[in-house]
Amino acid sequence: MATVVVAVLVLGAGCASSRELTQEFESLMEGVDGVVEIETAGGDYPFGSATAQATVVVEDDLSDDDLAAVAEHVRPFVARNVGDSFGWQFVDVTRGTVSFEVLADEDDTAAQLALARRVADDPAFAEVSLGTHEFGDETSSSSGSPRQGFGITVIPSESSDVVSAWQRARSLRDGAAHLADVDVTAWSPDVRRFITENVTGFPSVLDDPASSRVVLDAVDQARLLDAVGPADLGTGRVEALPEGIRVDLDEPTTTGYSSAAEVAEASPRASRIAGVLVAMSEASGTSIGLVSSPGELRELDGDLSAAESLVDAVAPETVSSSEISARSVEVRTTALAGVVPAVQAIGASEAVSGMDEIRVSSIGSDHRGLAFSGRPEALALLTTVAAAIVASPRAEDVTAAVTEGRVRIELGDAVTDASLVDVVGAVKTAPVGTLVTFRRDVRGAVDVAGETVGQGATSDCSTLEADDRPLCATVRSAWGP
Repeated sequence: MATVVVAVLVLGAGCASSRELTQEFESLMEGVDGVVEIETAGGDYPFGSATAQATVVVEDDLSDDDLAAVAEHVRPFVARNVGDSFGWQFVDVTRGTVSFEVLADEDDTAAQLALARRVADDPAFAEVSLGTHEFGDETSSSSGSPRQGFGITVIPSESSDVVSAWQRARSLRDGAAHLADVDVTAWSPDVRRFITENVTGFPSVLDDPASSRVVLDAVDQARLLDAVGPADLGTGRVEALPEGIRVDLDEPTTTGYSSAAEVAEASPRASRIAGVLVAMSEASGTSIGLVSSPGELRELDGDLSAAESLVDAVAPETVSSSEISARSVEVRTTALAGVVPAVQAIGASEAVSGMDEIRVSSIGSDHRGLAFSGRPEALALLTTVAAAIVASPRAEDVTAAVTEGRVRIELGDAVTDASLVDVVGAVKTAPVGTLVTFRRDVRGAVDVAGETVGQGATSDCSTLEADDRPLCATVRSAWGP
């Protein structure tokens, strides 16, 4: 097995091309003892920017002295070039299964060499990368390690595990002054388990980390990662980040959709994993992450049993996918004809009383951009409105949100006058006295009209922006006196 030196750079406007940069690095490494091969790669971008990578392959059995010589050959170059916002970003040196970043300071590089020798014999690790840089370009090593650039990255040995290796690496980091501010990441050899301290550098596995309300400490991350049993995880993946944990049992498919058999097989495993993780949470009502499986997504914010029972109440052959939390349920049906029966089935269950919101839509070819949502106490009204809108052939690109005695119609960008006329006719089937507002959200949420079932049109279109007046006029005309 060969040993590599990895270099990655990003250069700004007016600089040399990537080929010129890689040639420069190749020239730098000419004549260095132990070099077997130099591999380079790069790209050129608009405004004169260029990126380049270089891998210097040296002998695996390179001695400590020769390894130090390679590092010292590179270090002055690092001192001159690394740190400029339009210059070199870092240079990594790899021997065997251990890599380390060459630092500008001579003492820091000596500390890196010493630590590299130390971790090479550590039984907790199969592979180690000792870096100080933030998330960078994807690099590879001779042993096929995962993406590097997290700071310190470790892969556990066969006698260790992800959590143990991660904790061991963190203790080594804490004892190295030159690595004091570096994140630590651990991967399993099969890349099915992942844990990191890094929040901002690595692309988050959570849908919206900016809205996360929880920050897990290292103890919580380790506990949650360990709690996902291998039998239920199967060939899935679990990732523990400070902003939450995500378990993914979803397997890629050629069509983008999972079969009923795949959904049925994975659902019990996902439910068990979610139950275990929720039971370990010390922050009831706060999401600690997500469990996804074919056709299903579970948010880990509390007891999910009620929400699961509501999904189960809908005829399974009509369900394409679902998303649940402790207090909300979203069901997407295979066809538009399944929307109203789904609302009715959920509304007939006693468990619905504990929900904050129910959402139902279709992702079938006939969906027409229609979606419906409502609070539990308003599901009878939602059923009436949804049935009327679905039955209106021109109604499209609208969302009906219902609370007790109120209907809000949200108009999509593609809504037409014909669609709006049909929607007005549909919502007028609601009980007399129901308040109906029509809203669009293009530049910002704006109510373009508001009417009351059983009364004539009263909306004042003159107070609206010019773009909104035609919509208001259409509603008034269709609503009638």
